[in-house]
Amino acid sequence: MCRKNRKLKFPLLLLAILASTTVLGAGSVPAESLGTVSYDVHYKLGAITTKVATATISWEKESWNGVPTYHSKAVVQPTPVFRLFISSDYLAETYFSRSELAPLYFVNPFKYSGKEGKYEYVFRADKNVIESTTVQGDDPPENKTFPLDGRTMDLLSLLHFVRFVEIEDEPIDMHILMAAKSYAARLVFQGEEDEKFPGQDAERLLLQMTERGLMENGSGKEIHLWRSSEDDHRLLGLEVALSSGRMICRIHE
Repeated sequence: MCRKNRKLKFPLLLLAILASTTVLGAGSVPAESLGTVSYDVHYKLGAITTKVATATISWEKESWNGVPTYHSKAVVQPTPVFRLFISSDYLAETYFSRSELAPLYFVNPFKYSGKEGKYEYVFRADKNVIESTTVQGDDPPENKTFPLDGRTMDLLSLLHFVRFVEIEDEPIDMHILMAAKSYAARLVFQGEEDEKFPGQDAERLLLQMTERGLMENGSGKEIHLWRSSEDDHRLLGLEVALSSGRMICRIHE
């Protein structure tokens, strides 16, 4: 049975964020990077700026299948007005090995056309593949594989990659997994940022979607991200142009 492709909804833009099979690089993350960070999400159209959602991203020590891991959960909750466009919250979870900071498992439950479903990725280091399973309603599961090459990752892994990756002079080419499809992208480091977040030392990065934008109309090809220069490397915010407007996400202090 042919399954309709799930549209790339607004919350996916938030979670749009390697020489080996690891995403983050070997080693442990500093203790101050643990915890939950909240963000305010606004949409700016001309002179009008409207808050459309709140988002939280956590990073904690847990275990998965008996393995010590870091567990990250992203939750996006639309404001009452924006629920006219998004009927439910967005949730995604990823587990990373604590020893190598490599992704192990990702899940994103969703509802589309009244049917419950989920996207799952299992990162199989023993086979050097990412096993993708999409389930929607009573339809048979759809299985795919993607290369486990250290440069192919889900959106939540991407955000933590942006947090912890060492700054490089050369752009990093990668592929981003969204709705069980792979899209080419390039991460460019743009140096220190002095004006966007007054009083904070920040670094600026640019994620370029080189094949298509994040939205169905082709917009959303350039995502600007900022992270703290401190050891915790908090994600401070992101901005992306969407059609005639701009989405702005800022850390909630």
